[in-house]
Amino acid sequence: MRHGGIASAAVALGMRPPTVVYAIRKLREVTGDPLFLERRGNLVPTARGLKLEKAASGMLQNWHGLIEHNRQAPRLAGPRQTLRIGLSMALGDPALTQILARLSAALPERQIVSRVLDNGRQTGQALRKGLIDCAVTVDGVVSLDGIASEHMLRAQRCMIGLPTADTGPDNGQREHWTLLSDDADSDSPVRRYLAGAADGVRLTVAPSWNGQLALWRSRGGLTPVLKFNVPWIDGASAAYVTDVPPGFPAWANLGLFYLAGCAETSWLDTVRRELLTVLRGIAAATMPLPANDEALPWRRAG
Repeated sequence: MRHGGIASAAVALGMRPPTVVYAIRKLREVTGDPLFLERRGNLVPTARGLKLEKAASGMLQNWHGLIEHNRQAPRLAGPRQTLRIGLSMALGDPALTQILARLSAALPERQIVSRVLDNGRQTGQALRKGLIDCAVTVDGVVSLDGIASEHMLRAQRCMIGLPTADTGPDNGQREHWTLLSDDADSDSPVRRYLAGAADGVRLTVAPSWNGQLALWRSRGGLTPVLKFNVPWIDGASAAYVTDVPPGFPAWANLGLFYLAGCAETSWLDTVRRELLTVLRGIAAATMPLPANDEALPWRRAG
């Protein structure tokens, strides 16, 4: 974007030119846009490329802040403890980046280590085994004794749709669904909805948020996302499906899970506060919050 060509970008990044070409090709697959056009021997960004660069710069700035925090952390007095947090990919990369940045700044005495988890059994087992200290899930279900849960936010879930690759714009658009692995779990409201849908629904499951979007763009059809992520997905606003079918789980519950014995700890109070700040900030920027959306007292699951 800043160097105008593959060779100069490779030198600036300390990479070989074929590596830069490969990275651009993968970005094109994810975004569904050429990103650059060749003009008079230089690469000129497309309109979508410029928009994505602005969004990506903000995310990189957050990551650079995390790196700088980790560099300075050893100077703090006393040993650093580790906070291990499990995160659902369904939150979306923009929210995940902001959550980690806020927690890193709010808990300078702790090293923040994140781990991607699903919303159900894996989360409960990871808490039980001490692999994580807490987890943030989307429609998470953990039915194990000793695990506490808190409702953090109700977030609107929406669908974005494209014509499928083998049909016209008006035929079969609702037959092909691309799901993130979290939504493909048997306990997920989305999967339960599709289980009761008409025959002929085809599913493609993606292991990551970016993979979900890349598959959706390449194959068409429908994919569910949290509405506050739509502005971050290039082209999603135009693909937004306003009329969801009856029974579709239009609201998702964002929850916090942890061992019940940690309910009154200071670090968990900080995690609660920063999570609400990030999630409410993102959600309020795209939609009004429900009037009844308040953080609920913790309860024991199971």
